[in-house]
Amino acid sequence: MVYKNVSLGRGLSGKSPETQNIRSLTHRLAEDRLYQYLLERSSLTHTQAETLLYDLMTSQLTSEEKARLRGVSKGSFTRTRQQALRNISQALHTLLLLSYLGIIKLPSYSWFFQFSEAVEEKDIETVKKMVEELSGRM
Repeated sequence: MVYKNVSLGRGLSGKSPETQNIRSLTHRLAEDRLYQYLLERSSLTHTQAETLLYDLMTSQLTSEEKARLRGVSKGSFTRTRQQALRNISQALHTLLLLSYLGIIKLPSYSWFFQFSEAVEEKDIETVKKMVEELSGRM
């Protein structure tokens, strides 16, 4: 990924703390095996996931400023964000439909807490095992 040194107005630049925080996070995620594992199996593209991160981490900025920070046009930023949100919604609805039809049995609340702990601890083997068990419920 190529990062551009962009001027955002309102005192923000490609070297602003906001920019550095996002770039630092995206670089860490590029090395994060758990993130890569989950992203490869998700309904989001790398660009969509990154756009959501930019959107969340810069909530005080306008869409135009977020787009400039990301190095894309406002239209491209907005389209990618909408595609990501649509993919998330479709994935959730698919899961709920499969549960409703009895094709998959959703786990108990405790499963979600255990999964959350494994993700927080970056325990990729436990996450893989839990995802495989969930997939095996079909």
